[in-house]
Amino acid sequence: MTAMEVFFLMMGLWLVVAVALGMRRPRGLGGAALRARLDAVYGEPHELVQVSPAAFPEADMDFYDRAKKELEQKRYRWLADVEDLTLSRIYPQNRTFLRLFVDAGQMIRASAYHLHPRGVVISLLQLVQLYPRHLRVIELVSEIGGQFLVTSNTHGVDRLEPPPEAKVERLPLNTRMLDVVAKHEARITEYLRAHPERTPTHFETLDDMLASIARAHVVMARHRQKVGGLSRDELERLKGRPLSAAEEAFLREVQQKPD
Repeated sequence: MTAMEVFFLMMGLWLVVAVALGMRRPRGLGGAALRARLDAVYGEPHELVQVSPAAFPEADMDFYDRAKKELEQKRYRWLADVEDLTLSRIYPQNRTFLRLFVDAGQMIRASAYHLHPRGVVISLLQLVQLYPRHLRVIELVSEIGGQFLVTSNTHGVDRLEPPPEAKVERLPLNTRMLDVVAKHEARITEYLRAHPERTPTHFETLDDMLASIARAHVVMARHRQKVGGLSRDELERLKGRPLSAAEEAFLREVQQKPD
């Protein structure tokens, strides 16, 4: 999967928390607008293109370079820096790029990226410590027999439920990069021992990796459609309590259900 898609949607979902704290929700950010963003993110296939880091002056290049150095020490190979143009068109204030790697066994696709959420509401949420000012993410994915094994340092930020085809483990944001790698590699070993009949997808080229990302996107899109964009459990988990009448109406608007 790409956790970055989920992060962009989480920025919209945090608006619900903002309302609960008494912040005034800006115009055009109600349930219908959130559903429009969900449909935009999980609509057409995403367009990923190779880019130069020079096009991202606010990127934390120390983080990207450290990711490259540490992963190469583990015999991972850097493939490309890519931008998700689809997400950039939807959230132009939050452009970023992913640095993509593949392991020596060609069974793991890894991505590292720095996201600095921007916008008035996000700034307010950062002030009350509901959303981090910077996200420096390492995500590793293996595709095995139609299942996606995902390990990332996104605990507490990524609160949307993954589709059934994804087995996700979220570690704390401050987890050391190589500890995330070690955890994912241990999970692969355990999974293949439990399912020796399943064959991992191999990523020999950048095109192989982008095709896997596209398949994961389709899986997530189908799941979002199935739950109506946002499920009751997800919204209640975000709120930390049962929904109020106003929040019930918000959820119906997101799910496009009549009153």
